[in-house]
Amino acid sequence: MMKIFLVIALVVCTGCQANLFYADEPKPQLQQLTDAFRSYFERAKIRTSQHGQEINQYTTNLKEQMDPLAKDLMTKITKGVDVLRKRIEEEVSTVRCALKPYIEYVTSPFEKGVDYIRESLDFEDLKATVLQKSEELRESLEQGVKELQAKLEPPT
Repeated sequence: MMKIFLVIALVVCTGCQANLFYADEPKPQLQQLTDAFRSYFERAKIRTSQHGQEINQYTTNLKEQMDPLAKDLMTKITKGVDVLRKRIEEEVSTVRCALKPYIEYVTSPFEKGVDYIRESLDFEDLKATVLQKSEELRESLEQGVKELQAKLEPPT
């Protein structure tokens, strides 16, 4: 930014002097200022391009160095996860074996109760009772509907 101001100041201070070596008319100050800006921006553009190429090269080098490290890290993580998974499976199996007698102790009364209920219930009798009651309910509903229809019919 400071360079721009220096260029502008230089152009303004030099003014429009006659050039003794050339027969051409001197450029107006605005044209000189425009040329100075163009020159400055061209140099800045070249520098930016060079910096961009340097950054691209640095990025490429960094990626080439990081790829093997990333692969190595992924291999180590995968191995670690496999070891951890196996250890957890072993621990769960150990806990399951240790808890098995307690689970059986707690669940056996319930299983015996279910077996007793299953044996004591005769599903055929239950089915016959449900069918009989549903038939009685249907007949009762039909009778109620007939009575309601009779009450709602207008007298003839």
